[in-house]
Amino acid sequence: MQVQNNIIEKIRKIAKQRTRHYGCHSWDHVKRVHDLCVFIGKKEKGDLEILKISSLLHDIARNGGRGNHAVKGAREAERVLFRLGLQRAKVSEIVNVIKTHRFKTREKPLSLEAKVLSDADKLDAMGAIGVYRASAFGGETSRSFQGTIGHFDEKLLKLKDRMYTATAKKLAKKRHKFMLVYLKQIEKEIGLKS
Repeated sequence: MQVQNNIIEKIRKIAKQRTRHYGCHSWDHVKRVHDLCVFIGKKEKGDLEILKISSLLHDIARNGGRGNHAVKGAREAERVLFRLGLQRAKVSEIVNVIKTHRFKTREKPLSLEAKVLSDADKLDAMGAIGVYRASAFGGETSRSFQGTIGHFDEKLLKLKDRMYTATAKKLAKKRHKFMLVYLKQIEKEIGLKS
C-alpha cells in the first residue's frame, strides 16, 4: 500500500523540527541525503517511498546524548510512523533501513533500500561537501587542525570502498578524487611547496 504524499509531508515537517539547524548533521545534510537516496533509488530501482521516509528520519535521534543514533532513531521513527497510521510491514522496513545506515554499525544493510541510505549518507561525507563537513565537525567538537585532517585517513578516505550500489560507487570515485586533491593542496600549503 502506498503512503499518501500528505503523510510524507508530515514526516518531512516532523523530521525538520527534530533535526539540528546547524552543523554537519543539520537539516541541510538530511535534505542532501534525501536527494541522493531518490537519485540512487531511481537508478537502482529501489522503493522510493521507503527511501524518502527513511532518509528524512535517518538522523532524527542525533540531537540527544551518546549511543548509537541509528538504533535510537529507528525506535523514534517507529513511534512517529505508527502515530501517523502507517502499516506495520512498511514501518518495519523503514525501521530496518534506518537502523543499519550508520558507518560504524554491526548490522549490515541487507535490503536494497538500506544499502542506498547507507551509501547516500556516506556520499554526503565525501567530496567538497565532505571537506566542509569535516571542518564543521572539527569546529563543533573542538578538534585540532591535525585531528580534522587525520579524520580523512581515519574515515573519509575509506568510504569509497564501502559503497554497496553501482550508482554510489561511481559517485564516490569522483568525490574521493576531489578529497585527494584537497589533501595534496593542504600538504603543499603546510610544507610551503609550490
